[in-house]
Amino acid sequence: MTGGRRRAFLPQHLVRQWARTGDLVRYGAALVGTAGSSGAQFVLTIALLRRMPPDGFGRYTFLMIVSQLVWGLGGALFAAPLAKLAAGGSGEGGARAAKAVIRLQPWFALACSLVAFAVAVAIGAAALASFVFALLVASGGLRQFLRIAGYSKGRQGRVVLSDALYTACVLVLTGWLYWIGNQDLVLVLGILAAAHVLGTLPLAWLILERGDGIGSRSAVGAYRAIWRDYAGWSLVGLIATETTGNAHSYIVTAVAGPMGFSAIAASTVLSKPATVAMNALSELERARMARFHAEGAFDRLLSTRRLFRAMVLLLWLGTVVLTYLALHVWPAQFFHDRYDLTALRTAGWLWVLAMLVRCWCLPEAMEMQARGAFDRLASTRFIAAPISLVGSLLAVLIAAPEWSMLAICAGEGVSTALLMRAFRRLGRTESESR
Repeated sequence: MTGGRRRAFLPQHLVRQWARTGDLVRYGAALVGTAGSSGAQFVLTIALLRRMPPDGFGRYTFLMIVSQLVWGLGGALFAAPLAKLAAGGSGEGGARAAKAVIRLQPWFALACSLVAFAVAVAIGAAALASFVFALLVASGGLRQFLRIAGYSKGRQGRVVLSDALYTACVLVLTGWLYWIGNQDLVLVLGILAAAHVLGTLPLAWLILERGDGIGSRSAVGAYRAIWRDYAGWSLVGLIATETTGNAHSYIVTAVAGPMGFSAIAASTVLSKPATVAMNALSELERARMARFHAEGAFDRLLSTRRLFRAMVLLLWLGTVVLTYLALHVWPAQFFHDRYDLTALRTAGWLWVLAMLVRCWCLPEAMEMQARGAFDRLASTRFIAAPISLVGSLLAVLIAAPEWSMLAICAGEGVSTALLMRAFRRLGRTESESR
């Protein structure tokens, strides 16, 4: 061995940052709760994947995508502005705006549950299953909002307890479902709805504590400024993001039905644990980045962004390993025998590619939200969205449903390039203004 210095496995600035700030403990606490939630739902989905017929699984997965869209709308309209308001130190006006957000969110959840019921009926779900899905959407959206409110308030322990209750409920009821051998959609959706309701209990105090002192009519008035400054652009960004990343789901289901969507639905299950974990880390880091930006701690913003990227890339590597094992080593142990294995492999690896592109720009996207740059963030997605939309439609009409994932990869690539350019410009603008 030469006398030269050995290269460390990890960059030393990351090692020093972990040791100084306790980032490993912070990430670990966030991931323990979220990994449990993700793992529990993954166990439920895997149980369905082998036993539920492809058309039934396609219908179930499409409903989950719709629920994620609704929860994303709630995040854009309420959660993302709340994180900014909680960290901005904007005095009495900011406190009143934060109370308005908390007062209005439950009404939004109720309205979304009615839309969810209509969507479920439209794709062929029974009336009872549609009602349970509406309950799932309302309770899940409320819990997601309360988790972000808990992070913004610095009550991470309450968030972890919420995740633990959700996890325990899903695992216990999944075991019961497996034991009785019934994969009815009503029971599956009921398990998730019950878990979300239970998970809201440790965080329900936030609605009572922070929503006091403002009526519903006054809350609507106070929300107008939030819409103008944050939520309007955040909503545009979400719609464009959903079009860029999930246009294929809606187009394939509309053109080919749940059966045509089944191969895509089954293959994307493999990325679910990492995706949920990334979402949880994003919620945690968005709140911290907002505080660092308000304090002017730009060195901590840089180190947080670097560590965040390292963590999400590790999660992506785990998805690569799981995808290879499921699609090439043990496909019979993962999937129902009625699936087309070639279609599964095509959709699965294209999804892995799209996920890598998303991971690369995720830290910058969260920092732009933390800085309140919702307009710049939305514009990047808005430009890229037509690529995914048109490409997905052409793939379904000309080739096969699974090739619509190629259009998603193209749209994500364009969006990432535009986002990174917008982030650099934002940094230069703020540097010049300081």
